[in-house]
Amino acid sequence: MSDSPNNIDNSNISVYALKEWLKVTVSVAACVAGVIFWVQSSSDVKFEHVQAQIESLKVDMDQIEQDNDKILRVIGRLEGRLGNRNND
Repeated sequence: MSDSPNNIDNSNISVYALKEWLKVTVSVAACVAGVIFWVQSSSDVKFEHVQAQIESLKVDMDQIEQDNDKILRVIGRLEGRLGNRNND
């Protein structure tokens, strides 16, 4: 093979084209990775908000259970007093 100008030009063009395709590929991959990280970070805020609401609901449920226990004790006492009155 001779080093004619046509062979050198074709080699330079293919190297240049390969270089450009690599640039495009890396750019697209970087954009996709950026979008994925952005979506994950925006979702984290939503998950944290939902998790905070769940924790608040758990605290409220614990308080309701404690209140229900107190109410049931009062009802039991009232039933006991009413039962004692009926027996007299």
